[in-house]
Amino acid sequence: MKSVVIAGGGDVGYLLARTLSEEGHNITVIEKDPKVARKLEDLDVLVVHGNAASPFTLNKAYINSADFLIAVTSSDEVNMASCSIARSRGCSTLARINNEDYIKDPVSTEDLKDCGIEVAFCPELIAATHMSNILSIPVLLDSPLFGQGMVRVIETRVDRRSPVIGKEVKRLGFPREVNLVAIYRNEEVLIPRGSIKLEPNDRVIAIMPLEGEEKTSKKVMSILGKPRSTDLRSKVQKVFIAGGSRVGYHLAKILKENDISVILIEEDEERCTTLSESLPGVLVIQGSPTDKDLLMEEGISEADTFLAVTQREEVNILASLMAKQYGARRSIALVDRPDLKSVLEEVGVDLVISPRSVTLSTILKYFHRKDFESMAILNQGEVHLVEIKVKPRSKSANRRIDKLSILRKRNILIGAIVREKGVLIPRGDTIVKPGDRLVIFAKSISFKALKDYF
Repeated sequence: MKSVVIAGGGDVGYLLARTLSEEGHNITVIEKDPKVARKLEDLDVLVVHGNAASPFTLNKAYINSADFLIAVTSSDEVNMASCSIARSRGCSTLARINNEDYIKDPVSTEDLKDCGIEVAFCPELIAATHMSNILSIPVLLDSPLFGQGMVRVIETRVDRRSPVIGKEVKRLGFPREVNLVAIYRNEEVLIPRGSIKLEPNDRVIAIMPLEGEEKTSKKVMSILGKPRSTDLRSKVQKVFIAGGSRVGYHLAKILKENDISVILIEEDEERCTTLSESLPGVLVIQGSPTDKDLLMEEGISEADTFLAVTQREEVNILASLMAKQYGARRSIALVDRPDLKSVLEEVGVDLVISPRSVTLSTILKYFHRKDFESMAILNQGEVHLVEIKVKPRSKSANRRIDKLSILRKRNILIGAIVREKGVLIPRGDTIVKPGDRLVIFAKSISFKALKDYF
């Protein structure tokens, strides 16, 4: 259990405080806006009102006894000042930094070391890199890798016309190399025991070996009734980007460096001029991404992917739907509304990415880097996928999986085991061995038990 001070109680700060509190850590949040601070009082955290850059405020937050300061206010300078003070008091520090003058990479452990920041991260760069990585996957899925790059985790949806609706999980006929680890249903997260029946729009999390993933992914989505149009051809060649925001700029830059033809649409004339000068080889067009004539004239029907990354979510949604209607093969939208994800993907947006969730996942990955080999955050921080290396003296070492009572009591599921150079999809009689790398699904509230047991 760690003592953590979070500077900034906005959207990311709130989710971070909730997740770390559920994990069992002692959390203090510094927030100067009274309205935002009142919202934080719903959580099991200490709220300190004031300026996070003030030594006096940091002292009220017990910075001298804290293990971590995570600075996520909207001000780079406040984040830098608070980290500088905290580092001088012996805290580990992480900070959100937005200005390009301060940070050049999505995550940096070097750029701002002199300011007392051990890990600096830029949400816009993280989102852009995340979206560009998704385009490199043979199947268009928001899916992390585990087990030293040998295990793929995918998330997909049960189509409302799927023949599996009403069937028990154990009767779905998934390939043996696939393991279902979670089902999201409305606001609930379910561990998919054999008797659970699937319902329309259930979101399914599955684990599979990276080897043969394209064939296996297609089979999984075919069973669940996911449209075949999710498949991508081997190489993305032409991409439209709606929005010349920092995300749009960095996304265009990354894709162009990978020899992808990029058309970027931006409404603001001055911003278009800046983008044209700084993005050689990218076609920058002034106009609205929801202008049908513009999309048709620029060849939207030939686009492999349409990426909507403006700063207005309603524009991202509408532009993505229009692009699909007028011929784009795929559409991806930045939308920070997890409640809309299933609805939007049901009506035609192929993938919805939450910048807030991607940022949260990055922060928690670095926060836990000494505890786990790797990790990913799902469902706005409510659940975790982690990779743990089994120690020789672990309580789980040399025991059958069906004899590990913690798995049933805490709703923890071992999705895959990486042993030597192979991937095992575990069954009840599989024995956990020292040195195994376990890919585990667990809710935040089970986290402390997870670390103690494995």
